[in-house]
Amino acid sequence: MGHSHSHSHDGGHGHAHLPGGAGDGTILVAVVVNLALTGAQIIGGYVADSTALIADGVHNLSDALALVLAFGARRLARRPASPDMSYGWGRAEIVAAFVNYIALIAVSVWLGIEALGRLIEPPQVAGGLVMALAGFALLVDMATAALVWRASKESVNIRAAFLHNLADAAVSVAVILGGALIWAFGWNLADPVLTLLISAVILWHIGREIGPVMRMLMLAAPAGVDHAALAGAMAGVEGVAGAHHLHLWQIDERRTALSAHLVMREGADPVLAVRRVKALLRRDFGIDHATIETERAGEACGDDHAGHRH
Repeated sequence: MGHSHSHSHDGGHGHAHLPGGAGDGTILVAVVVNLALTGAQIIGGYVADSTALIADGVHNLSDALALVLAFGARRLARRPASPDMSYGWGRAEIVAAFVNYIALIAVSVWLGIEALGRLIEPPQVAGGLVMALAGFALLVDMATAALVWRASKESVNIRAAFLHNLADAAVSVAVILGGALIWAFGWNLADPVLTLLISAVILWHIGREIGPVMRMLMLAAPAGVDHAALAGAMAGVEGVAGAHHLHLWQIDERRTALSAHLVMREGADPVLAVRRVKALLRRDFGIDHATIETERAGEACGDDHAGHRH
């Protein structure tokens, strides 16, 4: 039949390329500090009867969970691939992130409903306690951002957590402002209004980030890749007449995989053509993991049940 199968290997087949243990200690410290802050804010929010403070605590919890996911992913990604997990463990963080986002959506909706009820009858809020805990949160947010800043340069997940911390700092400033309005002028309405705004901020963050996670879970092609241009580039390689059965998906956030059939021109060397295509994929599209099958022009495709000829 003249079929040849070829697989590209990146040295550690199925491994995500992550640095060793760099930054793990600081990430753990950041997680512990953020969890402690979350507990203080939620307890303080109940004591002060402030949903805005509870919402800020939940937002900080989301950052702590994001850091936990990033830390766990770094650890799991270092595990070697196996026959049962041939791509390694990189996708574990994608599943965990999706679950985390769904939980945060539910919490944000609950906070929003609670705040809407308080708009009708604003409760008496302890503005001084709200300001104190929000000020403490602001310091912790900035300290956490400083702790993970270096690690954020080498991991997109940790970079997202770093950006979340900066956003949390802005939210804490808003809560301090709300506490000041309540303390100085007795404007208890500021608390549910701020709660709604914070819930909206959380949902906005999730809306921006859940899309790529969904795409990876659904084995979609990386965003921004022109499928037609990719197929055309492969078909333009010397010795190749066309490309079909092209599948492109993300293994995880760092690795993209491709499988395709190449139709060879008469007399072309399939081994040499596959090498050229893989070099093209690495150079122009950043695809290092490719599985390619070759066929002779005019013969039926082995994977085409209709038996069409190419």
